[in-house]
Amino acid sequence: MSARRFTFHRFWAIVLKEFIQMKRDRTTFAMMVGIPLLQLMLFGFAINSIRNNCPLCCASPIKVRLRARS
Repeated sequence: MSARRFTFHRFWAIVLKEFIQMKRDRTTFAMMVGIPLLQLMLFGFAINSIRNNCPLCCASPIKVRLRARS
């Protein structure tokens, strides 16, 4: 038997089959949609780019007197 090539007809048949299966099982569909949305909201609030009260140190090749800033 030779290896079959990829066809869009077979691909869409599999996609349709999976959507029919998701339609039958409501809990699986809810988890497939709900969990990524929950993660998106949690990580969206947890990860922000605003930095407050971070100590900073700069290295310079020139000898200068540094002082700490807060």
